[in-house]
Amino acid sequence: MSGFDQFPFGKIGIPFIALFLFFAFGKLGNTYAYSTESETFRADPELNGPESLCIVFGGVIGTFSGGGNPDTDIYSWLVTTGSGEVLFDRTGGRQFNEIKVSFNSIGTFTVALSVRRGTEIIYESTLEGEVTKGPEIALLPDYLLCGTEPVELIALDEDSPNLNQYSFIWRDGAGNIVGDQNKFYTLAEGRYFVELFLSGSDGSQNCLITGNTYVGPSLDFEVRASATRICEGQGIRLSTDTPISGQWFLQKPGATQKEDIGSAFSINLDRSDLTEPGFYTASFVATDPLFPDCPSERSVTFEVSEAPKIELRKINEPRDCAEPTGIFSVSTQSPIDSLVIPELNFFQSNIPSGQERLFEDLKPQIYTVSGYSNGCEFTTLMILEAEDPPTSPNPPAQVEVNYTLGKETCDGFSVKPGWINLDFPEGPALGEYRILALNSGTVKEGTIDSQNSLRVDLPDGTYFFELKIDGCTYPVQEFTIENQDQVDFSIPDQINICETFQFIPETGQNLAFTLTFPDGRVENRNAGQAFTLTTAGEYVLEARNRDSSSGECPKQSTFTATLSQAIQYEVVLIEEDCFGNKVFEAQLKGIDNSQASLRWLNEEGEIVGRNPIFYPTAIGKYSLVVQPLESGFCPVNPVEFEIEPPILQVDVELTATKICPDPNFAMVSLETDEEEVVSIEWIYYDTQNQRQDLDEFKDLFEIQVFEVGAYEAVVFNKLGCEIGRNFINVELSALLDLPEIADKVAVCSKENTLPPLDPGEYLEYAWYFEENLVSTSRLFKPKQVGDYTLFVTTVDGCEFSKPFETFEVCDFDHVFPNAMVLDNPDKDFRVLVSEGVTEAELLIINRQGALIHRDLAIGFEPRVPILRWNGTSQGRKIPLGTYAVVLFLRNTEYGFNEKVTGSLLVLE
Repeated sequence: MSGFDQFPFGKIGIPFIALFLFFAFGKLGNTYAYSTESETFRADPELNGPESLCIVFGGVIGTFSGGGNPDTDIYSWLVTTGSGEVLFDRTGGRQFNEIKVSFNSIGTFTVALSVRRGTEIIYESTLEGEVTKGPEIALLPDYLLCGTEPVELIALDEDSPNLNQYSFIWRDGAGNIVGDQNKFYTLAEGRYFVELFLSGSDGSQNCLITGNTYVGPSLDFEVRASATRICEGQGIRLSTDTPISGQWFLQKPGATQKEDIGSAFSINLDRSDLTEPGFYTASFVATDPLFPDCPSERSVTFEVSEAPKIELRKINEPRDCAEPTGIFSVSTQSPIDSLVIPELNFFQSNIPSGQERLFEDLKPQIYTVSGYSNGCEFTTLMILEAEDPPTSPNPPAQVEVNYTLGKETCDGFSVKPGWINLDFPEGPALGEYRILALNSGTVKEGTIDSQNSLRVDLPDGTYFFELKIDGCTYPVQEFTIENQDQVDFSIPDQINICETFQFIPETGQNLAFTLTFPDGRVENRNAGQAFTLTTAGEYVLEARNRDSSSGECPKQSTFTATLSQAIQYEVVLIEEDCFGNKVFEAQLKGIDNSQASLRWLNEEGEIVGRNPIFYPTAIGKYSLVVQPLESGFCPVNPVEFEIEPPILQVDVELTATKICPDPNFAMVSLETDEEEVVSIEWIYYDTQNQRQDLDEFKDLFEIQVFEVGAYEAVVFNKLGCEIGRNFINVELSALLDLPEIADKVAVCSKENTLPPLDPGEYLEYAWYFEENLVSTSRLFKPKQVGDYTLFVTTVDGCEFSKPFETFEVCDFDHVFPNAMVLDNPDKDFRVLVSEGVTEAELLIINRQGALIHRDLAIGFEPRVPILRWNGTSQGRKIPLGTYAVVLFLRNTEYGFNEKVTGSLLVLE
């Protein structure tokens, strides 16, 4: 069992495993590892999965696979608990070759799998298992790193049963093992991972649980050093990339405690602060107003490299300017890359440690000795004074020199350098001079050209003045320029204003500040009071000590400000998989992600993410807050969003008609949740169980099919995930009897005693006269003469039609002449009757009432001449004149008859 399988979701009810999917596969989405097509086709289904699960976090995920051919097989899963509760009941194709089921309670469970290949069930199996109680992991997704207090990470609650039976492995973001106990303490920012498990007798890792968290301060800022490596004797500048107030601390090499070195936006450390080589750690501590009890601290480490070690030893002073008898030695206490004495034009490289070099026959003067090693320089001075200096009463005549000093003074908002002055009371002098400092060598040098005096401006410090006149070095004068104090405060070099910025200069003194805005406006504040900045441009800040007796000079500094609006951003769902896992991204407008501080918060306001990409591990409400880096706090409205339970399954209902003779097709209809379904695929299996994908029916909710077999519909959501399927068989209809109605049907327009038409038993009826629907009943009695059509639908959905026409059977039409011409066959006597007359009888009676002609017609066509008579009786022509005509019209089938009388004029 893997740690991935152990991720719990019992408390949230859905498999939200996004974070672990990401670490396991690099991204969300379905990952399948199938064989080649031919190998997969031969693969037999096989139910595989754990028989023992360990429940943690309120739940555990069990992974079960079905084998077989995922490209064509259909898997039906049913997972139930020992009490019969259904945990998983799904059917599907490739996506369901492997399933992940959330178990939320201990006890037994059963996994049942049936595999359908085509329309046949080819495999059925069950697996019995048990869920046991595991520990509840206590690790949070994010921890605040507060100042120098170590963060305590706890994998399991200390009250967890059998805690001592678990093994723990903690790793940092680089994969290094950093702990092996339930608790782990750290002061280092970064991501941490934990694995814990029970060791089986066979060495296996049972009930493996994995978790991870991030440890970091609430504020995002960076501590910067002007260099990562400096040499002994050099200084360094420390600053932050964000204009926030805070306290600076310095931990020196080998020290266990940090020294408070001041409160400032930036701070300069000189050689007096960095007294020994090694690694120094500078820390800056600031307070987030959202977490006032949790100071944020970040640090930077820099190295002070050891300077070359050189020892100078004076052996002999020179006698005077004329006798260069001075001697000193240089000893190397460390390897030296090069040694330089410019006054002797001396250079030597690659000198090992422990070497000593004598320099002889030297005149009185100051010698600068510089050693170089690993990019570092060490400079010191060797001062050789004449035993008989030119100021002694020996010839030649000496020049009298008077020295006076001036200290630094205030000059407006700056400090004016101090000075040294040489006065020659005996008149103009010719010579040259050098001013040197112990650790830096020559500071200033120049000539004296017939001058009565010489003045040189210098900042505060201790110096050596070397004067040469007529080639002789006068006694070296050591002097100190006194320092003039200036008010002390700190401001950022540049401020990024996010709509507004409360600017408070950092100082520990009682100062009065005057700020000139870019538009010339001036405001005054005392120390600790804020200036409200809303405008970009250059600002000028002046500071004076409110105590006029302090003697400190006022100070002026400038800084620039840029103006930006609050960051516009939104939360975008960028990825979602078929198991409900989601990935969100913070999309910022007008600013790069690297220039912003991001915080994902849960409903309780706890930080659960800090990166642009967010993998929520539970349903619920979240929010995102974004602030620009290197800037003051921006007024923002958190973007809120909610993770809701996903819809992973919809009902798929299929209905189908049967294939009828006319039309020779069936209709298959799909009913499902059309809001969730965005794509539909149809599959056909013939009677030999051969599969055919019906691409022509893609995304149709109703299809017209012509072949007998099984038709399957598979529905997908907007992500392309299968969320339901079903199939239905389409058969030929066996109900093929046509309606039992004659082509011609009798009607009676008088007393309609005719029986109604009964076409037989069908599901639906529709009687039409001409184009009008006149009845939907099974029994129907037509009332009009004309064309009718009956449509019937069988219970199989087949539709048949029967056209028929009606004729009158109780209201007869007839036509016969009222005159005839003897011996003229074109003008004889004849009778035409309408449809419905099945028998007609003719009687011709003379004036005396005698019957002279009788005729009977049976079974004749309507409107065809019948009962034709040529005017003869018993073989002889009848006399001309008028006769009576009696016509009997009958329908013997329905019992209707009618008597018609008339007269006939016989002509010749």
